[in-house]
Amino acid sequence: MKYSKEKGFSLIELMIVLSILVILLTIGVPSLVGFVRSQKLESAVQLFKDGYSQARYEAVSRQETIHICPLNNVTNRCGNNWDRGMLTFNDLNGDSQFDPAVDRLLRQSAFPEGVGIVWNQIGFLKIGASGGINKNGTFIIQVRGDSYSKRLVISPTGRIRIG
Repeated sequence: MKYSKEKGFSLIELMIVLSILVILLTIGVPSLVGFVRSQKLESAVQLFKDGYSQARYEAVSRQETIHICPLNNVTNRCGNNWDRGMLTFNDLNGDSQFDPAVDRLLRQSAFPEGVGIVWNQIGFLKIGASGGINKNGTFIIQVRGDSYSKRLVISPTGRIRIG
């Protein structure tokens, strides 16, 4: 009768590997959660800056007034909650509201889920042909459940900066 050596791992070896894996996950998962929140915040800031910059460019290049308003996801019109996203449009009928039958939609942006955006002004942004805006103010962008936030400051001349 021939004896062969069994191939595989012993119970002790498996327990050691499992223990090391649990320790590494315990260290790594909290930093991964922080990384995901940080990326969500950066994504929202970049989406807002890109949309605003495009609207300002369109206003100056076309010599027209461009509006930016908070998006109402249900009606795809202007709402009052910046968390959902924003609409950028050329208000052709002059009523300061987006009307898909009349106005020209330039961009519709939805922000990542779980991001809160607050503006210290009321209503919408109107960017004139010179690139200036009707109301200067500050947008505060924050991931819900996190204390870290970013401020986007828009000056009367229409320049935007992270403050």
